[in-house]
Amino acid sequence: MIPTRTFTILVVDDVLLMCDFLFRVITSIKNCKVLKATDGRTAIDILERETIDMLITDIEMNAPNGLELLKKLRSGAINNPHDIPVLMFSGNTYKDMVLECQAYDVNDFLAKPLSADGLKKKVVFHLQHEKQIQDAEHYKNIVFVPEKKEAKAIEPALSTEPHKPHAAIVRSLPASEHKGYVPQEGNETEAELPQLVVWPENSTTGFHQLDRRMLLLAQRINSFHNLFVKESKAIALASEMKRIGDAIDYLIYVGKKLQNTSYGQPTFWSFFNDRIVKLTDIAKDLAKINPKHNFQMQPLFKRISYWWVQTLNRPFVHPIDESDGHE
Repeated sequence: MIPTRTFTILVVDDVLLMCDFLFRVITSIKNCKVLKATDGRTAIDILERETIDMLITDIEMNAPNGLELLKKLRSGAINNPHDIPVLMFSGNTYKDMVLECQAYDVNDFLAKPLSADGLKKKVVFHLQHEKQIQDAEHYKNIVFVPEKKEAKAIEPALSTEPHKPHAAIVRSLPASEHKGYVPQEGNETEAELPQLVVWPENSTTGFHQLDRRMLLLAQRINSFHNLFVKESKAIALASEMKRIGDAIDYLIYVGKKLQNTSYGQPTFWSFFNDRIVKLTDIAKDLAKINPKHNFQMQPLFKRISYWWVQTLNRPFVHPIDESDGHE
């Protein structure tokens, strides 16, 4: 169903490409007006002066980050209704982070990569289905205490009942609810580190050689990211960085070879070449990073993640059942 009145939705992400993606997708929903902010401070300014019906924000930003925005909103510290729907997303779905979002009754926690159709369905659903939100005083009194490898949200000492979160925690919508590419599903466990990027199942570029190269690149990126998360030694990180560089070089080589031997599809190859230019820039910056300096890694992971999200779109990727005649 389409919203029957005009809703004002605020989207927040400190990466301009992702912010523009969110703006473009949600603006396409009938009766949805979208405001955007590229940092938490601007988001607070907008929340203070505009009546907002929904907040959609990345978690990992410079302070105030998405979680801090959620806390301020739910606690009544912002001049806006504290019970509006809040959708949060991140490339790193760490357990403590998810549990703390739940404690403040986030409506949905989405993991990247996001698909346009999946995001639309989530927005429309939460505009039409109210979630019971406690009064602001409840959220002011929440104390979040990580304990060893677990974390829980607790009330003040007078309460003996554990906080029971009601948020929906999803990595993606079921495949039947998507059009276009479908992010791989999977529930995260403590022993299973999150994937930074995912090559979508049952989708193709139309060239199996490119599909294999993209899949290999995803594996290399995820391996590198997981080593970083596990705080592995610099020598292991350096080795994986080289493997990513090799995977990128091979992807470019295969793409050029296919482009020289295939005919037609100018839109596809124009898009591919544009994405390769940006990927080459990332590869150059990757080669300059000192693996001993962890602070250099996180901005790079964010760039890689958004490159991946922007690349896995038409005309580059489409469902396999639409691929006939592309090779």
